[in-house]
Amino acid sequence: MADSGYAQPPEWARSLDAQGFRTFISLVEDYFASRQISAQVKPQEGVVQPLSGRLRASVLGLQNIARACAFLAIEQWPQAIAQHFDSIFAMSEDKDALLLDVADFEAVKPRLRARLYPDSLLQESAELIYRSGPEGTIETLVLDLPTTVRTVAPNEVQRWGQTGQDLFELGRHNLRQSGRLRASTASLLPGTDVVLYHGDPYYAASHALIIEDYLPADLPYGALVGLPRRDALLLHVIRNVGMAHAVNAMLRVIVGLYHEGPGSLSPHLYWLRDSEFLPLPYSLDGRSLDFQPPPDFVALLEHLGQLAELS
Repeated sequence: MADSGYAQPPEWARSLDAQGFRTFISLVEDYFASRQISAQVKPQEGVVQPLSGRLRASVLGLQNIARACAFLAIEQWPQAIAQHFDSIFAMSEDKDALLLDVADFEAVKPRLRARLYPDSLLQESAELIYRSGPEGTIETLVLDLPTTVRTVAPNEVQRWGQTGQDLFELGRHNLRQSGRLRASTASLLPGTDVVLYHGDPYYAASHALIIEDYLPADLPYGALVGLPRRDALLLHVIRNVGMAHAVNAMLRVIVGLYHEGPGSLSPHLYWLRDSEFLPLPYSLDGRSLDFQPPPDFVALLEHLGQLAELS
C-alpha cells in the first residue's frame, strides 16, 4: 500500500497534492487486486511492474494517468484508472508488448499530441514532423503512449495516408481535450496580473499553441507570453502601463526557469499581437537585465502612459 507518511508526492506526481497522491496509489493497487493481476506498485519510481502474465517483462508508467486524474473529480478516478490499464492490457498481444500498432491510424489517433520543442531538436534528428512555432521553437507531433512520449516519424505519417495539416489540427485538438492548465496569479499592481499556467509536466508550455483558450475576447494591446520550459506558460494580458512592471517580473522568471530546467524551451519574452509571437529583445549581464524593446512596443508603452495621465 502507499506510504501514508508521504509529506509530498515524488517529482513525477507533482500534479497531485499529498492526499491525492496517497489516494491515487491506493486506487492503482485496488485495480490490480480487483483484476487478480499480480503486480508491484512502486510509488517513488512512478511505475507498476506486473509479476505475471503477458506484461511481466515490462513496467507500466503512472505519470500519464496521474496527470489525467489531476483534472478529474476524485470520484472519477477509479473509472479513469481502470480504463487506462484495461486499454494497455487489451492492446497487449505478446508477452512484453506495450506499444501501439503505429500502422493503425485509428489506434494511434487519440494519442496524437501537438507539442513545442526547442528548435535545436532539428540538429539531433531529421526524422520529425514539424512546423515553426514561436521563435526558437518548433511544433512537432508526438505519440503520448502509456509509458513514454515520442515524436512521430515521416514514414509513419505516410503509412497513415494523412496530411500534415490535418494531423497538426488533430494534435492541437487532443492537446485541448487533455484539460485546462492550473493557474497561479501574481498581482503586481491593481489591474496588472501575471499568470503562471502549470500542472502538466510535458505539455504546459505547448498550450501556447491553443493560447486563444486562455485569452479574453477583448485584447486591444495583445499579451506578453513566456515559455521558459515545458511545464510552464507565463501570461500577462496588456491593459495599462503596468505592463512595464510585468515585463520586468516575467523576464526574471523566464531567465530563472529557462536556466534551471529541466525541459528548457525558450528564453524569449514574446509580445503576442494579432496571433503572432514577436520576441522582445533583452540582454543579460550577470544579474543585470537590459530590456531592448522594438519601436512599436515603445510606442505602446508611451500610449499607455498617456492614458494613465488622463485617467
